[in-house]
Amino acid sequence: MDVQDLTTSRYGVAIALGLARALPPPVGYWVARLLADLLARFKHSRMMQALQLNQWVVHGMEWDGPQLWQAAREVLRHGGRCNYDLYRHLHDPDAILRLVSLDEHVQQAIEESQRDEAGYVVVGPHLSNFDLAIKAVGVAGVKAQVLAIATPTSGYLWQNRFREAPGVKITPITAQALLKAVDRLRRGGVVVTGVDRPVPGRKALLEFFGQPAALPTGHVRLAMDARVPIRVVATRWEETLGRYLVTLSERIPMRRSKDRKADVRENAQRVLAVVERYIRAQPLQWLMFYPVWPQLLNEVPQ
Repeated sequence: MDVQDLTTSRYGVAIALGLARALPPPVGYWVARLLADLLARFKHSRMMQALQLNQWVVHGMEWDGPQLWQAAREVLRHGGRCNYDLYRHLHDPDAILRLVSLDEHVQQAIEESQRDEAGYVVVGPHLSNFDLAIKAVGVAGVKAQVLAIATPTSGYLWQNRFREAPGVKITPITAQALLKAVDRLRRGGVVVTGVDRPVPGRKALLEFFGQPAALPTGHVRLAMDARVPIRVVATRWEETLGRYLVTLSERIPMRRSKDRKADVRENAQRVLAVVERYIRAQPLQWLMFYPVWPQLLNEVPQ
């Protein structure tokens, strides 16, 4: 079993949950950092290879092997902190709101969702504690449907239950869930989904950080079908504040012509341009543990 199989399994999630509940913050953060450093020692694991690849491309394909290993270790350390904070405060709404700051755009979007006056798709990269951010906006009163991956691991299924909040409904991506999403958007609702997890086997590639990547376009087709814009949400850890900050971009209207295929690609690229800006601002907080550019794996410096 690769270390990634363990960390994404139900057993891995259960271990993380148990440790977070048992250990107070100073000890919990120390243990999370220790476990991250242990995982980083498996330099040739699929997870470490993916992290080093992704950091290599984001940093302009200029870093050498030692720099990439250090970067991957920092990503794991940040991921450890995020998981500890999520699992430690999973059922403590007050603690969640103390840990997470929502900017004015997010606050406005929450209010719009409550009045069914939103009508946009929200997409987000896997930056920092995005799971805790979902919990925070749920606690703050958002009404939204979250589209999750269609074939999650046992660990992800468990995590999806953790992410749910009173106004947040998490549904795996199915034909029925997409029909409900279109209807929700047309009625002024909010639909949330990921944007940066690669789709194995996808032939139509997009350009991401200057390299072709098999990234999803379902969010664009969804927005075009419902005739609504897209907004990008991003989370980042601010060390000086000791809090996670959640921000929301301006609306990105969908462009339409007589060529739907070309429109989907153009709109997807416009969304990715915004996503790139958020990731470039905090590259070591990009918790993407899958290879976004697998065709480049053999070229990554060791």
